[in-house]
Amino acid sequence: MYGTVGKNIPGDDFYLFKSCQAGSWYPGIERALRYILERIGANFADDPRQSSCTGCGYHIGVIPLLTNVALNARNFSLVSHSDKTNMICTCPTCYANLKSCKGLLDEETPVGDRAIAALREAGIEYQGQVSINHVSEILRERLNHLLARSVHSMKGVRAVTHHGCHYSNIFYREVASGNFERPRVLDDIAEGFGCRTLDYPDRFLCCGVGFHHTLCNTDYPRSVLKRKYSGIIEVNPDVIITQCAGCTLNLDLYQENIMETLGVEKDIPVLYVTELVALLLGADPYDVIGLDMHAVPVEPLLENMGILGVGP
Repeated sequence: MYGTVGKNIPGDDFYLFKSCQAGSWYPGIERALRYILERIGANFADDPRQSSCTGCGYHIGVIPLLTNVALNARNFSLVSHSDKTNMICTCPTCYANLKSCKGLLDEETPVGDRAIAALREAGIEYQGQVSINHVSEILRERLNHLLARSVHSMKGVRAVTHHGCHYSNIFYREVASGNFERPRVLDDIAEGFGCRTLDYPDRFLCCGVGFHHTLCNTDYPRSVLKRKYSGIIEVNPDVIITQCAGCTLNLDLYQENIMETLGVEKDIPVLYVTELVALLLGADPYDVIGLDMHAVPVEPLLENMGILGVGP
């Protein structure tokens, strides 16, 4: 078993690093994040000049490594020239890809040096004095502030958590709570709000989204998702809590089909952690979070949590 290293999680001065996946599939994930940061009085920059991290394209094989590193050298320089230093990612692929690129740049590797030279030719000097954080770590770090401003609780709610592979498996020593085989970042947040989190078979298993496989071989990722749901339905949770937009899409969009193949008649709402926390702080389920974009109905869960004004 590998242990984790101590991690210094910043509490303020954030640079929001927007995600292609979250923005395309569930834009409420980032709207909910802005709502949360405003409610707890956090300082943050929302820079329209930021580009994609290109992590999805790199993993699928259509973006070269040099392009990936050079674009993120520019992104790091944008952060350094803002008055913020702490990047906050909603996407675990952004989180891991940015950390990988920063390592190649800071360790003076050949590809990092070529990327810095390319940036210099464009008139930009590489600056990398930034920290890279996943939003779930930030929410866990500021949990007491969140609880102080919450208007709803999760008492009586039974949940399972699903942490993204690119959060816990790549920089596996840097999991903020638990370890890479059993991360607890989402569990700590949910339990802080009174939720009961449940263990389940294959808790560590990927959701099956697998960028390349999803495009080229759908049978394999669906078989992984079916196995994942086979474990989840054994404990019959009220909600699945996620920290990755891709996992959220896979667990939400394909749930009806997977349940049919398993012969189970049940809807299990899937909520990304910022959506859930924003709801607990009083955000409107539709105007702020856009929960009507979810495939699995969330209304029964909202009613169980005592959230008023539900329903379209």
